[in-house]
Amino acid sequence: MAQQHTKILNGVNVDGLFQTIEVIKKDSSIAKFNFRAKNEWVSGAESRTTIDDFYGAGKTHVRSKPFVFTKDEPPVLLGKDHGANPVEYALTALAGCVTTTLVFHAAAKGVKINKIESTLEGDIDLRGLLNLDDSVKVGYESIQINFKIDSDASEETLQELIELGKKHSPVANTIINATPVNVSLSK
Repeated sequence: MAQQHTKILNGVNVDGLFQTIEVIKKDSSIAKFNFRAKNEWVSGAESRTTIDDFYGAGKTHVRSKPFVFTKDEPPVLLGKDHGANPVEYALTALAGCVTTTLVFHAAAKGVKINKIESTLEGDIDLRGLLNLDDSVKVGYESIQINFKIDSDASEETLQELIELGKKHSPVANTIINATPVNVSLSK
């Protein structure tokens, strides 16, 4: 009897990726996910967010261990520097999501990646946050992502993968396409 080997490329189970795609083609409800976060204010600029469960592939999944993220501000922004600030977490989420998306598309296309590094920078004018000038955007004015990719693939292929990463990254699209945010008060 022939032994089956799972194809792994760039740390991605390529066989599993294509199986997932086929299952979703047959039942699109499996593609619906709901991610959740619970935040608690600590003091001043500090708060903690816990990530524990999420819904996806037709059921609720509970993590083996919750992830806890502390957010704060540096002293120059009146914090105690107990963690990265929320806009830095946004850069972290963007970096991780675009990179993961790029890697998965590379694996699907059979492109071997040896190493990826990226740097992200975003410009913010605090006058928007502080409600000092209505003409100033609240949040990032722009974000720059610069990738260094070690691969035998051509520069054209790598540029195509970067564009696929941006185009299909849920976090990049959340930022680019201004996802509605609904805010309410619970009792």
